[in-house]
Amino acid sequence: MGTLSREWAISMAFSLVLLLVFGLGLVWLNIERVDLAYELNKMQRQIDEIESLSAKLEVERNTLITPGRLREVAREYGLGPARPGQIRRVAASGEIEASPLVAAAEDGKAKGGAKGPSETRPAGAKASAKSAGAPKAPSKAPAEAKAPEAAPTN
Repeated sequence: MGTLSREWAISMAFSLVLLLVFGLGLVWLNIERVDLAYELNKMQRQIDEIESLSAKLEVERNTLITPGRLREVAREYGLGPARPGQIRRVAASGEIEASPLVAAAEDGKAKGGAKGPSETRPAGAKASAKSAGAPKAPSKAPAEAKAPEAAPTN
């Protein structure tokens, strides 16, 4: 009977050690689960903050790019609508071409007998732009000669 009780004691000790290991494993898993839950909540708060910031920035962007606001900022910097001759296009070959609007304006002036932009140059100006095939870049106009501004429409 002594062997039976000895085997029983070894079996009981092994069962207790196994139970202790499983118990500690469950406690460790529970601690990890709680840590992950805290980390998940922290990340969710960060996502919410970033989404909130993104929404605020989108509203601010939409406010800043309204046509009325852009006109106001353009006036502050002395900008206005492009006048004929101010818009140039660069072809893939590198040639500078006048925009279709400028070409149409020059054709209209030629038909009406008015002088083109290259013919209205001051007497001392060089004709290098004309010889290169590109129209002369306009000089800066005084502030009084600005084109009239359109009324803001929102």
